[in-house]
Amino acid sequence: MCEGNLAYQLTRYSDNRMLDPKRSLFHWGPISACPLFMYFTIEPAFVPLKNLFGTCYPPSTILFWDNKVLWLLDNQEFADYSKKFTDSMILNTANRRRYFSIWNDRTKHLIDVLKQLDETNISKLSKDVLVSLYRKFSKIYYDWWTATISLELATVTLEPMLGNQLKKLFKKQNEKDYTHDYSILTSPLTLTFYRKEQKDLLSILTLPKNKQIEALKKHQQQYYWILNSYLEGKILDLNYFKAELSKAEKTDYKKTLLEIIEYPTEILRQKERLYLKINAPKEFLELVSLVETFSALQDERKMYNFLGDHYLQQFAEAFSIKYHIEPALLKLLVLDELSVSLDKNDSARIKPRKTGFVMDASNKEIVHYDGPNALVIANQYTDVPIINKNEIRGTVASTGSQKRYRGTAKIILTIGNIGNIHTGDILVTTMTSPDFVIGIKKAGAIITDAGGMLCHAAIVSREFKKPCIVGTEIATKVIHDEDIVELDSDRGTVKIIKHA
Repeated sequence: MCEGNLAYQLTRYSDNRMLDPKRSLFHWGPISACPLFMYFTIEPAFVPLKNLFGTCYPPSTILFWDNKVLWLLDNQEFADYSKKFTDSMILNTANRRRYFSIWNDRTKHLIDVLKQLDETNISKLSKDVLVSLYRKFSKIYYDWWTATISLELATVTLEPMLGNQLKKLFKKQNEKDYTHDYSILTSPLTLTFYRKEQKDLLSILTLPKNKQIEALKKHQQQYYWILNSYLEGKILDLNYFKAELSKAEKTDYKKTLLEIIEYPTEILRQKERLYLKINAPKEFLELVSLVETFSALQDERKMYNFLGDHYLQQFAEAFSIKYHIEPALLKLLVLDELSVSLDKNDSARIKPRKTGFVMDASNKEIVHYDGPNALVIANQYTDVPIINKNEIRGTVASTGSQKRYRGTAKIILTIGNIGNIHTGDILVTTMTSPDFVIGIKKAGAIITDAGGMLCHAAIVSREFKKPCIVGTEIATKVIHDEDIVELDSDRGTVKIIKHA
């Protein structure tokens, strides 16, 4: 992490060559985000990760504009770097033990500092104490991200490795059976934290009426952060959870609660049946266990990520009072930029980042561009060509309860538009993150541009038993808002039945 003069940090420009937009690029996003929250994820992915595990992310271009982020990498380089990391750190037994030991140790340190922050009224601290506490937190949070950002380097290789091994073992050449079995194998044996929250909320309804309000207060204290995102930290109050409880009470909540409770056992049962069907060897079972572990860790990481974002939001608001600069501007800063000496005159230097902010990142350095210069760069990667197709293909992540699902498409590119989803609509987006679950609960099906069998949309759609097709690459470019579309869970296709 760098420290120093803000003016210097806001003008770190160079003529470094960025990714060629004409090459086959891996897209993470666009998704709602701000630089302050995301930078803890970005910088550790390069030099710090390489120093820790010997491999880092390939050169990347990261674009911020209009409260969104898009992380771009070369597809082939990402696959190559992933294989190198997986072979050396994950498939090597001794290194794997070290890897998980570091992960667990840094998570413990993060939990300790989060507990300290829980007991601290950040808004009441003096400026010097505020700066000191922010730097302590950011150091631990940064170190935690250095270990955990490696997760994608593992899954990019492990997921297709498992799929290829399943194909070799699969006796029946039936695409539908293979797709269903592959989705079962890549499902974790634990609930996502959103599903746990839903289970805990519904459990309150099984209590006597005179005990429900106290239980709901404890629930609020445990889950106030659950709708956080890479863009902002929200504190959900008791009234929010009262409203959610009231909605749930009008449904068949006992049936839903039982389904949630039984889900991990049912997944395990299905896996065991599959192992018998394909006569799975020991090596295959070990690979499934690894995939399960990383799938669960992905959800655990997101939970601590959102808790971390809660405190970053609190720090931004506290610094806003000290510096007389609005929090939204301070969230355009990165890492130690937030804690250097600022005054309201610095607003003018920060504001260009509202127009655009680009990072050219590699294991050599991370170079910043902002304002109109950043927007020119971003336009090279975000100009959307017109694509006329009536059918697209992707990976079936979840088959749901019916072979085909037809509904109204809703294009949701940011969390701010999630309220446009109505019950039974088809959620079409670049990718989902946990804050999208509000819409996923209402949606009848999910379609994404990016992702594979271990992505968030895939895991959550299986929990909710909703059809989901991921990795279409072009869904948001082909499908228009209010189009009538049909998902085919056998073929992995999405067909546009009627244009809006």
